[in-house]
Amino acid sequence: MNERWVCKRCFADNQDIDSACARCGLARGSEASAEDQAAWATQTGGTVATQPPPWRSWLRFWWIPLLLIALAVGYFTTARRADDGSLATTGTVSIDDLRVGDCFDVGDETEITDVDGVPCTEQHEYEVFALDTYEADALPGDAELGAVFDAICADPFAAYVGVDYLDSELYGSMITPSEESWADGDRGFICFLYDLDDPDLTASMRGAGR
Repeated sequence: MNERWVCKRCFADNQDIDSACARCGLARGSEASAEDQAAWATQTGGTVATQPPPWRSWLRFWWIPLLLIALAVGYFTTARRADDGSLATTGTVSIDDLRVGDCFDVGDETEITDVDGVPCTEQHEYEVFALDTYEADALPGDAELGAVFDAICADPFAAYVGVDYLDSELYGSMITPSEESWADGDRGFICFLYDLDDPDLTASMRGAGR
């Protein structure tokens, strides 16, 4: 890219290769007083070009406040984790960032990209107990999801809760890849549990034996 510079005496636009102003001859980098500018304008029958007010130079940075606002909103709405990795605050968590032991709520979306992460000591509906992958030629349909759950979630459920899934009073389900993400190679399944009779849990079910 060809850099350019503006003369301090006549405010002419010059190319980077010019060592002096092509219009008035002032050496590049030299300063010019108001009297010098006026004298040059008088000699040439021109008028003194006024420099733009200082505030106009800040217009090029108009996007910085918006960026700072966006970062601040993201910081205060994103859930944060404690040193042990557990959720310490309520906030948004991408499904790609969910971990075993995370408690969360979801809205009515049919395709989930993020959830409302919640510390397990606060009111919540769901809890992640396993993360796994499932390989298949095609994305499993509704009729196949029971077999998928049994293959990748049943044993981890027993290990996490402390009781076999068939004997538990809790229920389990999965967050599955979308058709689009499956086509892109996503094979990740998120196994989570919930209490059908008590949707407002206030404790982790890890080792609950229920």
